[in-house]
Amino acid sequence: MTNLPDSEQCLTRTSNCKINMLTLNCCGVIKRMHYPEFIDMVQKFDFISLVETKTDDLDKINIPGFTFHLKNRKNIARVKSGGIAFGYKSHLENFVKPVENFSSLVYWWKISSDLLKTDQDVMIGNIYIPPENSVYKVPDAFNELEQEFLKFSVEYKYILLNGDFNSRTSRDVEYIEIVHSQHDIVDTDNVDILNNLELYDMSKVRCSMDTSKNAYGNMLLEMCKNNNIIILNGRVNGDKEGKFTCRQASVVDYFICTYDFLCFVVNMYVQDFSKLFSDVHSPLILSLNFEDGIEEDVEKRGKCKRS
Repeated sequence: MTNLPDSEQCLTRTSNCKINMLTLNCCGVIKRMHYPEFIDMVQKFDFISLVETKTDDLDKINIPGFTFHLKNRKNIARVKSGGIAFGYKSHLENFVKPVENFSSLVYWWKISSDLLKTDQDVMIGNIYIPPENSVYKVPDAFNELEQEFLKFSVEYKYILLNGDFNSRTSRDVEYIEIVHSQHDIVDTDNVDILNNLELYDMSKVRCSMDTSKNAYGNMLLEMCKNNNIIILNGRVNGDKEGKFTCRQASVVDYFICTYDFLCFVVNMYVQDFSKLFSDVHSPLILSLNFEDGIEEDVEKRGKCKRS
């Protein structure tokens, strides 16, 4: 059994369910598919999120052993732009389904609790927000994204956001910092986050090689604070330094999750940049472990309570 690919172990019901996920702004996926190195890289993962695919409804992503679905900016386009694709190993077909939504900025998918052995399904939001100075800029983009998140967070506690947010956040804190006094009414949600980041071997202070911010970065930070969601870049094993994700000069691509999702996170890596994979972006890799039947235990890592 240990020789099975990670996602196939999930189907055995007798082992931990380990999932590896890739998110990448590929700057046009069709041209990438001409490179065997790109195909080989993609095939290492269970779930794949590709953004700025520059596809329309006539395009298909054909990678052996994988199923891909596209959310295109336009049905048919002479000049193709934007676009989001979500892919998964084909043997997982019965455990994943798209979720209809209004916004063009995010492509939602639901991963079944039957696969992951969790007490709820997991929601994955694959995101591409055009740059704030782009002709494709979406007015009030972060309010639109936040409304999408709020809609699903009512029902789902395990939510993972990923993709290119075109947001530079520097090292600024994305949760509400607690200053204690004897007269304070303490926000227990924020105290819980702070206390448990260390439990999960995650840094309270997020690092980043990118020391600059932009307007979208401030909006992303505010969205995180409003909704108790955590940026994994610069905080998780594998990327404690907060490596550059774009042009080897900025951090704009992220994995971000709800507090309840933190206990599944094993590590996150920013892979070395290659022009075979993207014009300017580096691949981001997230490793997850959905342990079978574990219970809450403050002395061990990964303490998500199961049903």
